[in-house]
Amino acid sequence: MDKKEMRRAYLARAREGGVYLIRNRENGRALLMSAADMETAKNRFAFMQATNTSPSMKMAEDWKRCGKDAFSLEILETISKKEEQTDREFADDIAVLLELWREKLGKDGLY
Repeated sequence: MDKKEMRRAYLARAREGGVYLIRNRENGRALLMSAADMETAKNRFAFMQATNTSPSMKMAEDWKRCGKDAFSLEILETISKKEEQTDREFADDIAVLLELWREKLGKDGLY
């Protein structure tokens, strides 16, 4: 498979986006985030743990104090991109989902 075919196959795959938390298991605080591709979000978090790099400046102090192993990724809700949906429409749906979760969780305990 050449690069163009690989790119087409990658873009054609069913995308699953959603909302997730990066939770500090020591103090319970969490960073609420969203992604248009949950696999990419999982891979990014694994890379951050492997390189001991905080996902956000908001949690950097806790990341340094508690250590990378104190944090976990928790998927709250996912949605699949519909065939007829544009990337922009999908991103808008994810943004709405993020706001719904922000309201549901409130500000207490979030970074």
